[in-house]
Amino acid sequence: MKINLKVWRQESTASKGKIVDYVVDDISGEMSFLEMLDVLNLKLVEKGEVPVAFDHDCR
Repeated sequence: MKINLKVWRQESTASKGKIVDYVVDDISGEMSFLEMLDVLNLKLVEKGEVPVAFDHDCR
């Protein structure tokens, strides 16, 4: 499945943020939202980009 994500990216609380579009195309219908973010983050790291941060205790 191909999913289009719009993610708020902001380097710090003092910096200006923006919405960034990502396309993730290796998503199974059985995956949770957090698993989908894991797939996105793996792709970002492979490209040398900063992964999407989210509260780790929400799992």
